[in-house]
Amino acid sequence: MKQVDVAVIAATFWLLASMVLDILTPKSITALMIATALAPPFLIGIGIHFVREYFKAKRRSFRPPPRWDERFRN
Repeated sequence: MKQVDVAVIAATFWLLASMVLDILTPKSITALMIATALAPPFLIGIGIHFVREYFKAKRRSFRPPPRWDERFRN
């Protein structure tokens, strides 16, 4: 459910930012301006995703510690 909350908040901020830009800019926004504005958060999001997946895979690669009774078997 946390992902839905983050998506709703991001969409709200995006809508608010687009309304502010629409009020502040006299001309219509070009596709290049939109791509320039969206590139940094998109790249940061990709970086965060891959770092999270890297650490998740690293956690999975560790062998679990032996059980207590297996330590004393010979």
